[in-house]
Amino acid sequence: MTAPLYVAGSTALRARMSRLTPDGAGQGDREESEEMRRLPQLFVGEARAVAQVLTGRHDLRDALALLRGAASGLPPEDRLRGVRAVGAITPERAAELAHTRDEAGVVALLERLRLPTPITAAALPRLWSRFELHRDVEELELAVTATAHAEWGERAAHPRSRPVADLLARERDQRNLLIALARSDVDPGRLMPLGRLGVRDLEHAITGRWAPVLGVYPRWRAAAAAYELHGDLGHVDRDLHDEATAGAAARLRRGDAESADPLVGYVLLLEERARRHRRAGLILVTGGADRRTP
Repeated sequence: MTAPLYVAGSTALRARMSRLTPDGAGQGDREESEEMRRLPQLFVGEARAVAQVLTGRHDLRDALALLRGAASGLPPEDRLRGVRAVGAITPERAAELAHTRDEAGVVALLERLRLPTPITAAALPRLWSRFELHRDVEELELAVTATAHAEWGERAAHPRSRPVADLLARERDQRNLLIALARSDVDPGRLMPLGRLGVRDLEHAITGRWAPVLGVYPRWRAAAAAYELHGDLGHVDRDLHDEATAGAAARLRRGDAESADPLVGYVLLLEERARRHRRAGLILVTGGADRRTP
């Protein structure tokens, strides 16, 4: 297995850190999007492929959102709401997908464009054939997600890339926890691929027994306590996103430059800043009411 070379990219990201501070120059969400698109270009070889995993997370979300919008018959402008287009799905490709007539056309175009990942695109015909039998959109989305995460896991398999693999596992755990709490049960067939939390851990959380989850993620304690108090899943999702970025600056500054740790720190800071801008925009739209949007 070839060792990814992260040092040059890590050094470049540390030099850019001032852009992500509250006092740094910035033009809002557009700047974060452009910065994310350029991110893989700072790395070479295997390290670039791993950096593309981090932008690929947005490609996956965008692809599923556009597929869902087509299946719901939404007009193109509504399909594009919330699409970030910061990776291989560029704004131009997002627009092309949004103007595709129906979900079958979106799937065919994703396959042709090799999106959201090459291996996932190759699997789409098989996954789509199963969908046509059951018409289960959630099952299709979970199958696409599982395929993408399997591909990313192979790309991030080297020990130097472990911070990326850990981030992916954490994000799957967060999503699975929210799915379990929302349903008040745990159906393994309706979960994303398991990360560090198992089915029993999720079952315990549903009944208010958080010790197994907190044994894996002790910094989730405040979010768990808040959920037990108010039961607001949107609030919990936001709290867990904020917790993930709490140590991002330290990872960027002091993380091992020969590993993907500074890269993960930079991406988390960039995504946190983008969320902050979106929240500020929502507060303006709602007249000051904070809807706890993640």
